Amino acid sequence: MRRTNALLRTFAAVALGSLSANAAVTVSALLLVATPLRAQQSAYPPISAREFVGGSVKVKVTGTFAFDEEIQINKQASIGGGDMTWLQYAASGSAEPNVLITFTDTKEVGIMVGRGKLTATAGITPGEKPQCTGKVDVAAKLISGHYTCKGVVSYDPATFKMGKVDIDVEFNAKS
Repeated sequence: MRRTNALLRTFAAVALGSLSANAAVTVSALLLVATPLRAQQSAYPPISAREFVGGSVKVKVTGTFAFDEEIQINKQASIGGGDMTWLQYAASGSAEPNVLITFTDTKEVGIMVGRGKLTATAGITPGEKPQCTGKVDVAAKLISGHYTCKGVVSYDPATFKMGKVDIDVEFNAKS
């Protein structure tokens, strides 16, 4: 919509004589190119508002603490709000392994893994060095993706020590 309005203003300026035809063509070409380039910088495609009916994550954590599990989605705790999406696998903070993957309106991706009080949080924030690599695919009824995060700082409250873990998550969420 923004690009269409800018193009209409450009052509209106030509019609009113305040912009030459050559300048109008140049401005229009820049507007047409700039929008797709900006869109390509997004960390992931837009995720529409939705409720989740199934899905799972294969998660492998190695390092200060470790687990290798396939965990079912927590349908009640997972939500796609249109601007932000939370994919919760198992119950956050539970003694069993659990994963939370978030997508925000600022194009951040968050990945939190835990088992009991052992937790590690990593992510991708535009403009900063990413802690993770990977991607997500978004379709009308399915969100799926794979992320790998290396050297993520973790904390063990039993020993009061910091450590590091590597995280690998391959997930899907059906709506």
